[in-house]
This record gives sequence, C-alpha cells and structure tokens, in this order.
Amino acid sequence: MSTSNSSDGASYVDMLYAVNDSNFGIPDRCPCGSAIIIQISTEAAAIPKKYFVCKDFKNDGLHRKQEWTAAIEDETRCLKKTVDDHESRIRSLGRVEYRIDRIDEDAQKNDGEIANLGYQIHEMEKVLKKSTEEIALLKEIIEKL
Repeated sequence: MSTSNSSDGASYVDMLYAVNDSNFGIPDRCPCGSAIIIQISTEAAAIPKKYFVCKDFKNDGLHRKQEWTAAIEDETRCLKKTVDDHESRIRSLGRVEYRIDRIDEDAQKNDGEIANLGYQIHEMEKVLKKSTEEIALLKEIIEKL
C-alpha cells in the first residue's frame, strides 16, 4: 500500500470517528463541513418527526441525520452534567474562600503581634540606650576615682 493510500485510509477512519462522535447532542455542523438544517418528516406518521440533517445529506454513513428528540435529550444530559460539574466547583470555591478568610484573619493577628513586637523592641532599645548611658557615666566616675 502506498503512502497516499495509507493516508487516505487513515483520513477515512478519522472521518468515521468524527461522524460517530458527532451523533450526540445538537449538531452545529455535519462532519462533511456542511450546515445542519431541521427537517420535518411526515412519512407514515400521524405526528411529524423533526430531524437535524446535513443540508447535503447522502445515506453513505458520512453525513449527519439525527432525530430531534434524541439530540435534545443528549444535549440536556450533557448540560446537566456541566451544571453538576460547575456546582461542584462552586462548592469547592466556597471551601477555598473559607480558607482564605482564615488566612486573612491569621494575617491580621500576625500583623498585630508584629506591631506589638516592634513596640517591645523599641522599648528595649530605649532601656538599652539608658543603660548604656548609665554605664558610660559610671565608667567616668570610676576613672575619676
């Protein structure tokens, strides 16, 4: 088999997978690239059926024709799953928000403790300066004796 034929075969298989994957939900486009139209069939039925159909539909397995009801049901299931996933993420964000609030509270508490330690250091520096001055004064007195 030549490279061209192998590539064509792979392309055909890829197209089959694309057609199969496109059989779920409301189609935007047919895998062939053509637009999708809504077709109403009144053949042998008291109630007309709606279909999503490729505007260039050929019954060769490479074009899209899906019953409207089935497409809506698939789309609804997909949307429900998406909503459930988003709801789960929102709940998760609530837990993260709670943790952030705790971190903010801890940071404020730490800021207060840091300010207090700064004040204590300042007071100790004043005492140290006073003690240093007193020591210098005592040295002067001792030297004079």
